[in-house]
Order: sequence, then structure tokens, then C-alpha cells
Amino acid sequence: MIPEVLTWMEKKASKYVSGEILNEFLQLMTLNITRQICSDIQKSRYYTIMADECTDTANKEQFSICIRWVDSQLDDHEDVIGLYAVDKIDSESLYKAIKDVLLRMNLSISNCRGQCYDGAANMIGSKTGVATRIQAEEGRAILTHCYGHALNLAVGNAMKQSKHCRDALDTAF
Repeated sequence: MIPEVLTWMEKKASKYVSGEILNEFLQLMTLNITRQICSDIQKSRYYTIMADECTDTANKEQFSICIRWVDSQLDDHEDVIGLYAVDKIDSESLYKAIKDVLLRMNLSISNCRGQCYDGAANMIGSKTGVATRIQAEEGRAILTHCYGHALNLAVGNAMKQSKHCRDALDTAF
């Protein structure tokens, strides 16, 4: 933690806790953490992009981006870089969002060694998917289907094979 922040938090009076100041304070903390993550990833050099899109309850498109990397001690890290609002979830918009995040983090696409997405056509489509676009720039960015999504699909498929499980799920949802 930053010593000045600790001093500020220990104050008994005049903490300046209006919503505007607290939001600014949270934004500064977020930027500080993001800069540290960027620095750590740049030191390790190589990384993998993990991303997924969904629509939230307000019917707005959301795009989450994570970076997976390994440090000099061979410890793996998976850092959520952000949750971004996007106008559309087509491959062009998502590709531009990833490129924008990499640019802001000062990460070169030439150091990307992996990509991990769900099976959606906009992400892994063979002609214009995000993975195809990134591989066109960096051929060593190997695509891996997200194991979490693959497991979810397999379990869902297995559940549908059992009448009791299928009926229970139909009742619950």
C-alpha cells in the first residue's frame, strides 16, 4: 500500500469522503494497480489473452479481458484487466477492444503466445473471428478453446441425457 494513502485513511477528521472524491480515489487506486500489473507482465515478456463477451441484465454488451502470464519464479498469474462496455459483440469490435487494451498496457502483440476464448463464431471463426485476426498479426498466438466453457458444455450435455436431471433443471429454471 502507498504510505500516503495509509496516512490519509488513519485521519480522524476531514477525510473528504464525498462521492466524487471517493470515486476519484478509487480510480487512482485502480490505475496504480493496473500500472503494477502492466509492469509485471512486461517483465515476463510473454502472455496469453483470455476474453469473453456477454450481455448484462440491463441488456448492455460487456467484454471481459484477462491476461495470463508466468513470472521469473515460474508462478502463473491470471489478471482481470477490465470489464469493458462495447457497442456490438461482432469480431471487429471485440478485436479493436483487445488491441486498445494492449496498446494502453504497452504490450506488444508480438509477445502474445496464446488466446483463450469460448466457442462463439465471433471469437474463433475461421475467416473473421478475433482469434483469426490476432493470428494474422502474430502467428505464434495459439488458440485454445476455454476449458471452463468446454466443461460447461459437456456437463450440460450429460445432464440432458438423464430424464431426472433434465426434469429437475426444467423445474428449477
